[in-house]
Amino acid sequence: MANRPVFFAIIVACALLLLACTAGCTQAAAPGQGQTAEQKQYVEVTVTQPDATHIVVTYQGGPNMQTLMELETMITDSTGKNKIQSVGSRLATTPITIRGTNTIEGDFAGTDHVVVTGYLSDGSRKVMLDTTI
Repeated sequence: MANRPVFFAIIVACALLLLACTAGCTQAAAPGQGQTAEQKQYVEVTVTQPDATHIVVTYQGGPNMQTLMELETMITDSTGKNKIQSVGSRLATTPITIRGTNTIEGDFAGTDHVVVTGYLSDGSRKVMLDTTI
């Protein structure tokens, strides 16, 4: 019977620890906190293929959108041919337009690999999207 209070104290401590962990694990981080520098540079880029001759790249914006000067899209079609098209200029002093689209024309009948690279005002570049459609 002497061990009963110790056992009860251990159970209570474990329950409190579990409760504290659960509360901390379910709270969302405040914007900008707990993010790496790469995540803070992230911008939303989507790609759609309305038909076999068009691929549309759309830039939705993002946390540091004022630093994105150019979006370069490279499409490798099902035959292995590359098509590269850009919006903006990495030498520009103003960022590219939010919700802007870039329609690329070509023969996109098969599976196509799309890579969108962003060029930032600090001279760096980042792959914003790498997908197959």
